[in-house]
Amino acid sequence: MLYQRALCTLVNTKHTLPAISQFSQLHLYSPRTNAGSGLVTVQQPIKKCSPLIPLSSTAATYATDVYHAKASNEEGLLKKVLKKVGFAHNSKSRLRVCSHILYESVADKINYLKFFEYFNLPNTFNSWFLVTELHVWMLLVRAMVEGPEAGEDGRFLRNAIVEAMWSDVNTRAKKLGAQNPSRTRAQIETMSEQFQAALIGYDEGITSDDRVLAGAIWRRFFEMKCDDFTKLATLVRYVRQQIHMLDRLSREEFLVKPKIPWLDLEKDTLNIKPK
Repeated sequence: MLYQRALCTLVNTKHTLPAISQFSQLHLYSPRTNAGSGLVTVQQPIKKCSPLIPLSSTAATYATDVYHAKASNEEGLLKKVLKKVGFAHNSKSRLRVCSHILYESVADKINYLKFFEYFNLPNTFNSWFLVTELHVWMLLVRAMVEGPEAGEDGRFLRNAIVEAMWSDVNTRAKKLGAQNPSRTRAQIETMSEQFQAALIGYDEGITSDDRVLAGAIWRRFFEMKCDDFTKLATLVRYVRQQIHMLDRLSREEFLVKPKIPWLDLEKDTLNIKPK
């Protein structure tokens, strides 16, 4: 009976996320197996019912203890069912869905046009990737806090975020280079190599002083073409602010129910009030 109730809760839950698509293997952290598909469900709380007939103090205490024991058993069974079908609190399926939410927080919430305008970047696919790459790297830094070793949540989440990024890159590149797929493939391979080098440079910069971080940003983000050191200093400050914001997020806010409050380049870093 309890098993049937648990399954009904799982089937009737309406909180779902889209299925996960397959990913590219053109990067350092991509696993060799294809990603699967999955839905996330939210466990419904068990409501407590007040007794209809007044009970004595001793009887009420006993009844409460019995009720909590029963509720605990039901919740435990439901968690086992959820875990068995792949949607436990820390299951790989759930982490993979979270990785998509985290990546989409970059693709959907970052104001790319403001970056292009302020840092004098051309409105091209390469400029879009440079901005995306910088923010994805910051997510990877935060993800590794949840466990950097093989098999731990942080490492798995980091790999899944990178997979989500390359899936998006492949989709966008194919649309832009539909006339010449072989050239598009070669460009993505080049971007993959550059991405791996960028991670090393950014990692070194964030663990060092602003001068080292500025050097990494100048070489990668600006591609050694920025002569305005004010803009370089602005981007260094922006990165430090974002890393600090991510570092303050709890595990619940970052991994369990991802909601990244990215700072606004103009309002939070340049101190320009929006019109």
